[in-house]
Amino acid sequence: MIRTAAKLMLMGVAAILVLTGCARQDDVTFARQVVTDMTRGRYAVRKLIDWPNFVAFEKSVGSEYNALPNAEEKQNYERSFIDSFKKGFREQKGSMKAFTDWRLFSRKDPDLRIVAADLAAGKIIFFVAVKSERGKRKIVELKLMQVLDAEKFKAYEEEMKK
Repeated sequence: MIRTAAKLMLMGVAAILVLTGCARQDDVTFARQVVTDMTRGRYAVRKLIDWPNFVAFEKSVGSEYNALPNAEEKQNYERSFIDSFKKGFREQKGSMKAFTDWRLFSRKDPDLRIVAADLAAGKIIFFVAVKSERGKRKIVELKLMQVLDAEKFKAYEEEMKK
């Protein structure tokens, strides 16, 4: 009787955590949500980006960030980057619906997960690198890659999953 009551209580707590969003998201959901928040210009997303190491579309944002002289300048840089990201996304008439087939691309490194999504019917792949450190996840890189040979890319992706 006590075991049954304890099990029911634990299941209830787990259900509440899942329904209220307090449960840990998987890396794919986490990456997708961070990118969505960036495209919407949500400043709170700044806490989910590893600014000192961040690379965005081949540009070392982290090196610029690290060169800033103080916390206030860094905070302004974060806000400016997120605003610019949102503005650029809108100017390109971007839509999160254009990103399809979100998936875990690579888990070779236990502290770094690569999430991928297709664009342009799989002709362009969008990558999001998620780093885990001391139980906290942050985005460390955003990258686009054009797929020239679908068969070779598929083989490469299968190799990365191992």
